[in-house]
Amino acid sequence: MVQSKQLHELLESAISAFKASVSVILVLLYGYLLRKWNYITKPGESNISKVSTTFFLPALLFTEIGPLATWTNLKEFWPIIPVSLAFQVLSLIVGELSKLAGLPQHYVPIFVFNNVTSLPLLLIKALATTGSLDGMVPKGDTLDATLKRGTVYVLINALVGNLTRFALGPYLMQTHKEEFWAHPHLDDPHEEAPPKLFSQIRLPVQDEPAEPTWKDKAKQGLYHALDWVWVALNPPLIGGVLAVTFGIIPFFHHHLFDPSGWLTPIASSVASLGNLYTALQMAVLGAHLYSKKGRGAKPVWVIWLFLWRFFLAPAVSINTISFIRNTWPTLIDTDPIFDFVLMISNVGPPALTLSAIAEMADLPAEIEGQISQIITLSYVVTPLIAFPVTAALEVVEANAVGRV
Repeated sequence: MVQSKQLHELLESAISAFKASVSVILVLLYGYLLRKWNYITKPGESNISKVSTTFFLPALLFTEIGPLATWTNLKEFWPIIPVSLAFQVLSLIVGELSKLAGLPQHYVPIFVFNNVTSLPLLLIKALATTGSLDGMVPKGDTLDATLKRGTVYVLINALVGNLTRFALGPYLMQTHKEEFWAHPHLDDPHEEAPPKLFSQIRLPVQDEPAEPTWKDKAKQGLYHALDWVWVALNPPLIGGVLAVTFGIIPFFHHHLFDPSGWLTPIASSVASLGNLYTALQMAVLGAHLYSKKGRGAKPVWVIWLFLWRFFLAPAVSINTISFIRNTWPTLIDTDPIFDFVLMISNVGPPALTLSAIAEMADLPAEIEGQISQIITLSYVVTPLIAFPVTAALEVVEANAVGRV
């Protein structure tokens, strides 16, 4: 009976992941064919990609993050933030250590940033439909209420993932990080850099040059830091920061994101722009597969990436959350679906938005093409997610005995 239940959950997870991956791959195929048949021209491909990254993606992040960015959510769901950051740091360490064996720099963010929104949401909805989440419904609660809480947990985790991805992703993509720190968004460090607003401020000149004091050095250091922040800000990161800012201010949160607010037409118009992003970006990613072929990714690195993303990383997250739950039972929310979401948050294929980050980092066309190939391959093997998802279900249900 137990084996039959496990097999059922494994099949349901695999089918859900398969459907999600087929949907993504078909849109990539449409983009590939449109580019091949020249319905999307080379300038058109570049323009669509640019407008998607500069306008549609920030709009999407604003409308996804804003409604959830409240003080109540941050206080209630705070454990999600350190857990999400810890898993990202671990993946970053694995990627950086892999460089010692020859892993290219642009693979590192692919190790770190996985799909934290669409795929987890699809999985928990599919599992709820098939009854696989019934064992996580607390006494006196309903499946619908449990599913709604699980959706909020996924979206809070996505908030953290999106902000870190666009804050650090372009930097991590760069091969020559020394130049990038000085000139973010420049492919050639010898090109003219963006204007510096702060470090042009000069300290008062004295009649006789004197050794700068620690205050002078601190001021100049602050000016240089502000310069870097100014030029390193990218449109998606700005969209995310604005979402958090307006979200945590009660007046703006109510009038922008509540149905009765005066400013909801503005939020609705921004949401309409954001809704254009996903399909357009996937179509452009498919077009990149045709126009930016590049060198094929080395099989050894692709296998290692998939081994980490689909097996090793989830093994770490499942065991970590289970250890915390068994060692300190009340340290984090005792809701079983909370444990499940934290376990699967570090699972699955790389984020589709990494292709946009590759463009923001001004990588050579052949490296952009290679990243597009890796992302596409990752969705081909996405049904592998069924194994860690089934394992997470079993562990959570075993730990939930007495709590549901």
